[in-house]
Amino acid sequence: MEYQFIISGEIGVAFDWWTGQRGTTANQVKNFLDAHKDEDVHIAVCSPGGYVDSGLQIYQHIRNHGRVHAHIIGMTASAATFLTMGAKEVDMVDGSLMMIHNVSTRISVWQAANKEQLDMLIAEMQKERKDLDTIDKVIASLYAKRNGKSIDECQEKMKAAAWLSPQDALDFGLIDSIVDDEDVKKKSNRLRTTFTNSIFKDFGLPSLPVDTTERLAAVVDQEGNPAEGFMQKATAWFEKRFPKLFANESTNPMKKVFTCLAALLAVQDFEVKDGKVTLTEEQTGKIEDHVAQLEKGVKDAKDAEKAAKDAQTDLQTKLDKALKDVQDRDQMIANLKKAPGAEGGTSAGEHVDEGAGEITAQSMLNEIKNF
Repeated sequence: MEYQFIISGEIGVAFDWWTGQRGTTANQVKNFLDAHKDEDVHIAVCSPGGYVDSGLQIYQHIRNHGRVHAHIIGMTASAATFLTMGAKEVDMVDGSLMMIHNVSTRISVWQAANKEQLDMLIAEMQKERKDLDTIDKVIASLYAKRNGKSIDECQEKMKAAAWLSPQDALDFGLIDSIVDDEDVKKKSNRLRTTFTNSIFKDFGLPSLPVDTTERLAAVVDQEGNPAEGFMQKATAWFEKRFPKLFANESTNPMKKVFTCLAALLAVQDFEVKDGKVTLTEEQTGKIEDHVAQLEKGVKDAKDAEKAAKDAQTDLQTKLDKALKDVQDRDQMIANLKKAPGAEGGTSAGEHVDEGAGEITAQSMLNEIKNF
């Protein structure tokens, strides 16, 4: 299946600086659909969700277009699910996951409060709760339009906030069919590994299902950090591939890990299968080029530093010589001033030519040189 557009990352955010991932905005979807009016388009969806307002806008754009075929791949949740309800047809790749849940909002109160202030906070929270209830009902109505069930039934499913397999989603009427495509399934599995428990926790979503977590255990721990075994294997791989980087045996292990991670920045979307990281020849070449570029940067910096020090030494030598010349000349002038007749008189037997010009230290020095 070839997708003409992919809704991924955080809904409503063009670029997430925290995760370094690109998101999807309502304007991006609208611009794509406007460029394909009166055409059947295939849109893949793989996102943990995002802002409700942007999700509702995308839902309406898809519904207005009328010829959108939505394909849920990887792990899709929250706002990324109800926006697909406006599609002409929705399918789900075998091996992917879907989750619907009640909306939530951030609450942050860090202050001391007296009873009057507490009453105000309670009133604000009650209004917030009422607004959330209204939003939940609106979203439930979108699911209800597709599956033909009541809003209350959809709200119960949202309240459960459980991950749904393709069969679960089909049974509940959220999708029209299940796609069993090996190529799509592989891409779906790769996308699933990009979402760890820590990321879903930050989105306010429940943890991954046990089976998926077990598959990820070889790569990340429960907090979403690289697993120890994975980092050891990665470090060993880099030591073998780039021995120059690890020539110093006293290198701190954490420094080695950091070196690996820095090199990995040159590669994206590498495949994780059976606890092993598979790199293509092209990706390996990117890593080698990246490391070579880093080594060149270090060498250029050292060369520049050496050139600067050499120039500084040369300037210091010239300055010292100039100062010494000045001191020598000052001493010579001082010696000349102490010579007979230096104070304006002449000694016995000396004759001063009255027609001679003014005697200076330089002219006297020249005379001495000539003598």
